[in-house]
This record gives sequence, C-alpha cells and structure tokens, in this order.
Amino acid sequence: MAVTADSLIRYMVDALGGVDGQIAGDTLLFSTGVLDSFSLVDLIAYVEKEEGITINPTEVILDNFDSVDRIVRFVEKKRSA
Repeated sequence: MAVTADSLIRYMVDALGGVDGQIAGDTLLFSTGVLDSFSLVDLIAYVEKEEGITINPTEVILDNFDSVDRIVRFVEKKRSA
C-alpha cells in the first residue's frame, strides 16, 4: 500500500489519539507538538512497512518529516530512486 497524505493522517490520528482534525498536509508536526521523538519512531516504522523501504538515520530530518506533505514528497523520492 502506498503512503498518501490521507493514510498518514489516518495513521497519526489512530496512533496518537486526540489529534483528529488538527493535522493537515502542511501542519508542522514537531513545532506544534503533534509529534515527539517517540511517535516519530513509530511513524518511521509505519512508513517503512507500508512502502517496503528503509529510511536511513541521516534522512530523518525536519525537511523530510516535519509535515505530512514533506513525508509524502520524501517517500515519493525514495520510491523513484
């Protein structure tokens, strides 16, 4: 299954609870406190499993993971590489 903005938001709502309606594609996930380092680890595991990819520690940066839109763009680049 491909990771999409909708699937990521659904995953975060289910996994984090209490954030329904608070996450949009451009919501800054760390700056707003939606994600912390522990929830990021879970999110990375979800993306790796769904996409069948490995995310290197050097790729875990705000440019790639601070919003749903950024995560989707990162995954699309990984997919096409």
